[in-house]
Amino acid sequence: MTNPTSHAITANIGLIEQRLFRASTLANAAHAAAKRGEQNLAIGTLLPVEQDLADAEALLRTVFVLHRSRPDTTQAGVQ
Repeated sequence: MTNPTSHAITANIGLIEQRLFRASTLANAAHAAAKRGEQNLAIGTLLPVEQDLADAEALLRTVFVLHRSRPDTTQAGVQ
């Protein structure tokens, strides 16, 4: 299926992947800092993860809403 909704779903899934990849990368760095005893650095490194996870959740909800939405009928001339 190729329509605007399908393209939007694909784009949003790509954004989810980017946010989760960054969150994972930062969590890995924070874990390494914590293992070195650098707790403040670890916590500071995790701060952006909170927003990344919130963004990923919002994007996921958007994907589900788009998936559940009615097909785009404006292109087919349906009224």
